[in-house]
Amino acid sequence: MASSRHTVTIVGGTGRLGYDITKIFLDEFHTTFPAVRVLTRDQSTAKAKDLAARGALLYTFDPENIAQSLADAFAGADVVINALPTSMPKDAKSQVAAAAVKSSVKVFFLSEFGVDHGRNDFPGYDHHEWDVKRQLASEARELARGTPTQVIAVYTGLFLELALNPFMGFDVEKNAYTCIGPPSQKVTFTSKADIGRALARLSALALEPLTAAKVPDELRIAGTIVSYEDVRDLVSRAKGVPKGEIKSEDLAQLKDTLQQTPGSHIVNYIRVLMGEGKLDFSGENANGLVNPAEAFWKWKSVEDLLRKVLLLWSKR
Repeated sequence: MASSRHTVTIVGGTGRLGYDITKIFLDEFHTTFPAVRVLTRDQSTAKAKDLAARGALLYTFDPENIAQSLADAFAGADVVINALPTSMPKDAKSQVAAAAVKSSVKVFFLSEFGVDHGRNDFPGYDHHEWDVKRQLASEARELARGTPTQVIAVYTGLFLELALNPFMGFDVEKNAYTCIGPPSQKVTFTSKADIGRALARLSALALEPLTAAKVPDELRIAGTIVSYEDVRDLVSRAKGVPKGEIKSEDLAQLKDTLQQTPGSHIVNYIRVLMGEGKLDFSGENANGLVNPAEAFWKWKSVEDLLRKVLLLWSKR
């Protein structure tokens, strides 16, 4: 597998997640993926120029001629990663999947990388973003039926970079925490760089005949799994301060509010999923497949992120 050389195209490669994924392919998996293509709307941005300097091949995503843009970027590619944001219109994402199958790419990653929404329990009032993701997945799998293209959905929990954010209930600076439901409930976080590493490993495994059958169409990865209590205790030790207060809000009440006002901000839905344990991937994940015993890299932890944040604060 180490001697195999492949081409990957990353759609949205300069975006919030795509940029980190692309850097990982360029910097750490160049031997396996010597050709890394990035499809972006603007090649003149700082991120696009940085990726080009690292060796990426830039392709322009033309909203006026999406089909041709995709055909050019996908021609001869082995892997396509859809890293487009949820704000991108559904039609554009549908065209990405259709073009990937038409170009006979061997591996196509859906634009997931978050909540495993198949576990959601919001009957009749689920968030529309997840409804769209389900529709896109169904369409892509139907298109790929009977073709050489494997369609893969990777669920990663929450971005680690959000783990210490006040709007998720982690106010590290004030040493105050607010959870929905029990503070001992575990939640999965995965750094954007580790998502990139997992995608590179999955791509290599899916492209290698001897290991391709091991790669499922849907899987979870878990960079780190912690509770509000765990984060509170880490902060206490790192800052040398007493353990902060954790305020626990009523889970059933918030869920009832969502049912009465469907279409609320997705963060409120995510907070419910956190409280219900739907984001605890400790019982079932593919870590052993993509990074057995951390043989390829060490998963970034909340403690790693906390040290970085505290260092930045110390320089204010």
